[in-house]
Amino acid sequence: MKRAEAFAEVEKRGGTPRRGVTRETSVVIIGELGWPLLADGRPSNSLEQARAYGLPIASERKFLEWIGKAVPEEQTKTYTAAQLGTLAKLPDGVIEQLAMFGLIEPRVGRYGFRDLAAARQIASLLASGVALSVITRSLAEIRKWLPDAHLSNLRIFPEASDRILIEQLRGRTDQKGQFVLPMAAQEENPDFLFEQAQAAEEANDVAMAERLYRRLMKTDPADAAAPFNLGNLMSSEGRIVEAEAAFRAAVAARPKYAEAWHNLADVLDEQGRTKEAVRCLERALELNPQNADSMFNLALFLQKLEKHSDAAKWWRQYLKLDSNSDWAARAKRALKFCEMNIANSR
Repeated sequence: MKRAEAFAEVEKRGGTPRRGVTRETSVVIIGELGWPLLADGRPSNSLEQARAYGLPIASERKFLEWIGKAVPEEQTKTYTAAQLGTLAKLPDGVIEQLAMFGLIEPRVGRYGFRDLAAARQIASLLASGVALSVITRSLAEIRKWLPDAHLSNLRIFPEASDRILIEQLRGRTDQKGQFVLPMAAQEENPDFLFEQAQAAEEANDVAMAERLYRRLMKTDPADAAAPFNLGNLMSSEGRIVEAEAAFRAAVAARPKYAEAWHNLADVLDEQGRTKEAVRCLERALELNPQNADSMFNLALFLQKLEKHSDAAKWWRQYLKLDSNSDWAARAKRALKFCEMNIANSR
């Protein structure tokens, strides 16, 4: 499934998809076409952040099951241990060992197509002289930095009797994730570009981050994360017109991106285009009705436009969500001001 399709499925179910990881992320989905490694073989920033925040990590297959696009594995287990051994050309008794080590996963004594793929990989490794203990130890190392790694969704190759390589995109890595073959084509991978752009931004290399985000926008125009991040970067640099263009690109790529509509409103207001900003915030609240920040800003902008009745309505809505913070104290003062103006206009 392409990223844009996956984002659409999440939005359809009321979720908020995004590239990259924050503390508010609920779950990280890893696609099956490549593991999230950087060019030097280390886990990506997103994966490291997910681990640091204690976020759950799920496979694309699991995601497809959640949205009803794939048959759950327990319904596709069709092979007995004997049948699996015959098809994978493994000696008698090895299938049970593999299941015991967690290298394949039976359900009620039955195995599926993914188990067959894993068993065939093991048969190939064993035939090359790699010991079963080496395979088990290697997979345990992989799972230290990628918990959802299984033989059924990895491609493994022998390097020596005591060492294996794992295929990652167009290169191969050892069990610790270190690349051992050139990765010249990796730079054009959208995930790689996004990780590098984020790293440049974290290092305060604004020029490099901007260049990479713009490059990513050309490489993957359907993804809204790059223009959204670029808009935030341009806004922080005071480049408001460029920030507006970036946020507009984000909402064009993903019309239901509430955060992008909210941030677009901010930069429009900074340009004195408050009426346009109000429309953007109304759109943001259509998409995320419980966003207190959008409520606060909408009330503030309506008050600025002297639409005191409308502003008062949104100040009250905001105070239902936040009644005790410093922002709430400001909202209460603003509400009183609006109510006074409403009373004086009667």
